[in-house]
Amino acid sequence: MYLFNNFHIFTPKESGEFDFFKGSVLVENGKIKQIFKEKNKIDITLFSKVELIEGHFKKILMPGFIQTHIHLCQTSHRNLAEDMPLIDWLKKEIWPYEASLDKRKMGKTVILALKEIIAGGTTAVLDMGTVAHQKIVFEIMEIVKFRYTGGKAMMDQVDDAPQALRESTAKSIQESWDLKEEFHKKNNGLIHYAFAPRFLLSCSNSLLQEVKKLSDEYEILIHTHGAEHKEEIEYIKTQTGMGNIEYLNHIKALNKFSVIAHMVHLDKVEEQIVKNTNLSVVHCPTANLKLGSGIAPISKYIDENITVGIGADGAPCNNSLSMFFEMKLASLLQKGINHKPELMSANNVLRMATLNGAKILRQEHKIGKIEENFDADLIVLNMDSPQTLNYESNPGAAIVYGADARNVESTMVQGHFLYKNKEFSKEIIDIEKFFNDESSF
Repeated sequence: MYLFNNFHIFTPKESGEFDFFKGSVLVENGKIKQIFKEKNKIDITLFSKVELIEGHFKKILMPGFIQTHIHLCQTSHRNLAEDMPLIDWLKKEIWPYEASLDKRKMGKTVILALKEIIAGGTTAVLDMGTVAHQKIVFEIMEIVKFRYTGGKAMMDQVDDAPQALRESTAKSIQESWDLKEEFHKKNNGLIHYAFAPRFLLSCSNSLLQEVKKLSDEYEILIHTHGAEHKEEIEYIKTQTGMGNIEYLNHIKALNKFSVIAHMVHLDKVEEQIVKNTNLSVVHCPTANLKLGSGIAPISKYIDENITVGIGADGAPCNNSLSMFFEMKLASLLQKGINHKPELMSANNVLRMATLNGAKILRQEHKIGKIEENFDADLIVLNMDSPQTLNYESNPGAAIVYGADARNVESTMVQGHFLYKNKEFSKEIIDIEKFFNDESSF
């Protein structure tokens, strides 16, 4: 049992606004047991065996960030795939790297990513793995107790990919199904499976259609990329006469469980498809700039009531996995390209990173805000720093425009500290040692 005492509490509301008040939060059995306003004086002696986390009203307690598009398995290839367009980047760098991963390398790269994002305040992700060794990722998440949704990449139509990434349609679907059966909703609901057909150019129609069928029947997310780069879109148009999203809709491969990263280049027909299908979009501003893909019209999507999340994508196309950087860039880009400083306020972006992320994961009933009986997925931000001066006047602005990982003091998932007072949990330290020990394999 933990009592976060004397904090500034900052949390989104369903109305779109944020609550910001002085108070305390009691966490018990992984849940937010009780929220106290400052005026309600707390007699700590009433709580037996409670661990006191003191804020001194210099810290913010808020829901953890939810990254709805990331490639944890790519982290070890950071700074090694620079200044390249998307297709060359994939074929010459990313696919050969992913093909080289064995179980030990997969474990090491995922732990590196986890440490970075946890220390940066991320408490949940929607992750796309690679074709092989996805089971290792789930096993790590189970041990560490991180909130993870993800799946093995599905690639049954890529003749120019390394042999290790080529798979038949039947094998891709069967391996995905087996992982879903083994891990979906495991670890007290922290782990969820998501089908992950990589993108239209790497997947056959039959695979995409079967994935949609399984998604509909079992209410499993479909996590993919779409409308990312002009080169990709032009190639698809030469082959099909349609845009990326229009073609996916044409072959009946989209549904309300579809989560599509990027969506930089949609035409009006495709925007209507997105709205009609009620699928979700994930904004990855840094990756889109670094690969020369462009700037997605995110403020427009939000105005059209499309659910938009945010994510860092992968280390080779970012090269950071910081949600602080993604949030700041997401806001400033929309203000700049539209010449409207009122667009994409800091709170709008924070909503994308919390409650919208929870909705995309279909977990908005238990994460994404600080509410009694919700899971305690929380972060402590120490705001006693030069870059967050006057945060009490506008906490959202202080977090999005000024704060960074230096301000993250602690990260908790379902009432368990993965990062406390800037030190990682024993589980993280031990599993890192295991994968770094060559004699383990």
